[in-house]
Order: sequence, then structure tokens, then C-alpha cells
Amino acid sequence: MLLASRLRDTFPFYYGWIVVGASSTVVFARMAPAITTLTVLIFPMSQQLGWSRTLIAGSVSAGAIASLVLSPVVGWAIDRYGARPVLVVSVAGLGLAMVSLAWATVPFTFYLAFAAGRVVFHTSAPIGASTVAARWFIRKRGRAIGIIFLFGAIGGIVFTMVASLVVESHGLKATWIAIGLVVLVFSVAPSLLLVAERPEDIGLLPDGVEPDLAMPSTEDHRAVRPGFSGEQAAVITKVRR
Repeated sequence: MLLASRLRDTFPFYYGWIVVGASSTVVFARMAPAITTLTVLIFPMSQQLGWSRTLIAGSVSAGAIASLVLSPVVGWAIDRYGARPVLVVSVAGLGLAMVSLAWATVPFTFYLAFAAGRVVFHTSAPIGASTVAARWFIRKRGRAIGIIFLFGAIGGIVFTMVASLVVESHGLKATWIAIGLVVLVFSVAPSLLLVAERPEDIGLLPDGVEPDLAMPSTEDHRAVRPGFSGEQAAVITKVRR
């Protein structure tokens, strides 16, 4: 967050869009263990490892079951520790899990690593990124979240292409390593260095509202529910106008 504090006034636009871009890289990375990626690799895996396609596809169900159990835990962790550390740990773990699949030669280790990736796919990446966007934007919240998940679609295309190209030229092991490296290279640093939990943490307000322009009148303050801070009341009043 120290870097975010230094960069907040560097750009000619609201720093919240930088936070959205950094969060988008995590949603991009979550597509590494997507079904589209596994679909490309299921036949080479079946041939090389001697596993049935049903066995391989079962890892998707294992990930869904694990996500069902862990989703509330992820939500609690975001509330307790913040979205940024959850995003960083999740995307780093995802990259390592993808790399480790290169050495998954028995079903148990494959299920363990791939299901871990699917948990990030279902829970921490979308929940964490959406939470960050919701804290930085009020009036443009839908737009911000839409941009974040646009990168998820891009990730689906990129990881499918990486899997297709690498498996044909270098084999299955190199493919998993390449996928993991793409995750680590493109997603860990942005989420670690550029994401701030809330705009207030670096002296800003949601939507880039200027503090001196956002101060509501006494009448406006009465219209806002009690329990909000002065800054929150100012932003809410600005949005209502």
C-alpha cells in the first residue's frame, strides 16, 4: 500500500481505476484452472498418465465441493484481514498449484492441486476483487466490476491458447509450468503493490470525489442515516444528487 500512496496523484485520472486494473489481473489469473483449459489437456493427460477422462474431469467437482465449504471462510478472511492479502496469497498459491501439476503423476496429488486452483476460481478471486471495487466506487461500481470480469474472459482465451500451443510443442509438463508462470508473472505484483483496501487509506474518497466539494449541507446531513462518518455521509449525499 506504500506504493499506492505514492502513486495516487501520479495519474491524470482517479487512482481507483488503477486498483481496478490490478484486481483484474487476479480475475484474469483465476481462469488458469478453468474448464476450458482442462478440456484442452484432458486427452494428453489421459494418454500420458493412463487416467480415464471421467477421473480427470472429477477434479472439477472436487474443486466445487471444496469451494462450497471454503467460500464462507474466504469471506470471513476478507473481513478480518482485508481483500488485498487474500488476493495476493490466493494468486500466489494458484500459480504454485498450477506449476505443481507438472509433477502430479497420481490422482490424489492432481486432485489436491487442481481443486485448490478451483477454490481460487470460485471464491477468493471473484469475491476479493469485487469487494475492492465496491469499496472504491459507488456511482460507477457496476462499471468497475464489469471491467474486472472482462479480464476474466480475456484470461479464458489466453490460458486456452497457452495450453493449446505449449502442449503441442513441449508436452504436458511444460504446459502446466507455463500456465503457472503466467499466473505468477502477471498477477502477483499488481495485487501486492498497487491495490489499496479503501480510498480513505490513501487520502481519497470513492469515485474520486473531491473532499472540499463533497461536504454536504446541514440539511443533507440530516437526510443521511445516522452512523455514517462525515466522509461517508459526504459521498452518499454526492451520489444522491
